[in-house]
Amino acid sequence: MALRTIRLPEGFTLHELEAVDSTNEEAKRLADKGAQSGALVIARTQTSGRGRRGRAWSSPVGNLYSSLLLRPTCSLAEAARLTFLIAVAMAEAVETVTGGMVRPDCKWPNDLMVNDRKICGILLESASNQGAATDYLVIGAGVNVAFFPDDAERPATSLAASGSPVSVTDLVTTYVARVAHWLPIWEQDGFAPIREAWLARGYGIGKPVVARLTERELQGTFVGLDEGGELILREDSGFEHRIGAGEVFFAA
Repeated sequence: MALRTIRLPEGFTLHELEAVDSTNEEAKRLADKGAQSGALVIARTQTSGRGRRGRAWSSPVGNLYSSLLLRPTCSLAEAARLTFLIAVAMAEAVETVTGGMVRPDCKWPNDLMVNDRKICGILLESASNQGAATDYLVIGAGVNVAFFPDDAERPATSLAASGSPVSVTDLVTTYVARVAHWLPIWEQDGFAPIREAWLARGYGIGKPVVARLTERELQGTFVGLDEGGELILREDSGFEHRIGAGEVFFAA
């Protein structure tokens, strides 16, 4: 794996592996051993990769599997919004390394889409300190660079299939540079600038959406994000719901 030549911005350290059970699990192990914020785990393949809700994540050699350890000094609720920062950073990285040929959309809460197909999934896991403050976050980001699963729950694609084969090394380099750009903005100005950048790429805004929650299903129009990152679903009656967790589906 030719990632040893990668140059990370100041404050980031690379942990490169040929194979691992899960980059998120490895990042959590590093966190438990006292690793500093900015540790980045990259693996050529994963033997037990997973996505949201415990779903298996196909991990053939040739795609990007990464997990970033962060130690923000804020509440867990506020820290969880960093998933939007990671989505924006990865979307910008993909657009940059493909020379603008691929411009991913951000799908709530944590996917990137290209031509209505998933190209990137993001998985945030956290540990708290004394119940409220954040001890650490691990944010995994997997990108279908060379391959995509043809048996995924939802249609997927890859950068190669989109006509833009790229180097995993170039993608990692650009991605971390964009994270390094956005983190100080988030620390100084909060979630608002991240929300604005995410909405500029928001997938399905203004379109019909179905939200499947734990105990019910809602239908309406996706009209945006509120100030906390919750999805705003507007029913035909005009009543608006704020959704903080759930599965959302848009018409093809």
